[in-house]
Amino acid sequence: MKVKNWLKTFFAGAAMGVASAIPGVSGGTIAVIVGVYRKLIDAINNIFKKFVPSFLTLLPIGLGVIAAMIPCIIIFDAAFEGFVFGIISLFAGMIIGSFKDILKEVKGVPVKKSYTVVLIITTLVAAGLGAISAFTGDSINLESHFINPEPWFYLVLIPVGIIAAISLIVPGISGSMILLVLGFYTPLISTAKELMSNIVNGIFTNFWQYLGLLGCFAIGIIVGFITVAKFMSFLLKKYHDITFYGIIGFIIGSTIALFCNYEIVDYYKIWASGSYVFMPMWLEIILGIILLIGGFFITYFIGKYAAKKENKIIENKD
Repeated sequence: MKVKNWLKTFFAGAAMGVASAIPGVSGGTIAVIVGVYRKLIDAINNIFKKFVPSFLTLLPIGLGVIAAMIPCIIIFDAAFEGFVFGIISLFAGMIIGSFKDILKEVKGVPVKKSYTVVLIITTLVAAGLGAISAFTGDSINLESHFINPEPWFYLVLIPVGIIAAISLIVPGISGSMILLVLGFYTPLISTAKELMSNIVNGIFTNFWQYLGLLGCFAIGIIVGFITVAKFMSFLLKKYHDITFYGIIGFIIGSTIALFCNYEIVDYYKIWASGSYVFMPMWLEIILGIILLIGGFFITYFIGKYAAKKENKIIENKD
């Protein structure tokens, strides 16, 4: 892989990592937007058949995800204390701006009743996850299990990791949102931050405990990657049109969920009390609208530029 293509793929992975750090945003959606989704699915699906080329494809994506996700979790964790609405507005705008490119996959396809049903169901599922997290996000407390984990709890984190992997494979499904609903998001973030803090400060008292918890979660993500990717590859090959209608529904629903989930509803409550953390409500709403419009134009024109470039390549080949 050429350096230019490697860097392009790395930054695509980084964009996915940034998205995965935010509840309501799907890494899979970003993979579709930046044009690496099919490449990602094919590489994971062929990891055992064509190991070297698949590994070389996944390496820059994986490094990009890790390089962006870890610092973004810390940054967004701090930013979510005082600028939640602004951040989610930016991402909502970017998702809306990308719709034109996503809809190309079903352009000219006759709309069947079954496609409409799938679109509605997937929209409701993705939006419903946000609503559920708003009601249950504060009621499930798993902190004690992370502080003093029993042997069985390590094993529980493997299927949790498999579920989280869905967010990077299925566009429109936010893994962080699912983790919020299940009550694992905050303790996992806290554990990752504690591990990093201990390494930086040279404290290794609970090193193996933290590494074991996050390691089991990572194993689940790897297993989830392979199994879900194979399933998505099958759907895209055999049922391309209806699968993309489902993906579009998930993306629509996740955009709605951005403005209705545990983190943002908690923030709305602060506004409702007449208080604010960083800036007055009216100012953040105005900035949020500006960022939403800005995010829309960023992805809209990037998509337009990419399509123009792609058409030129096709013309030159002809």
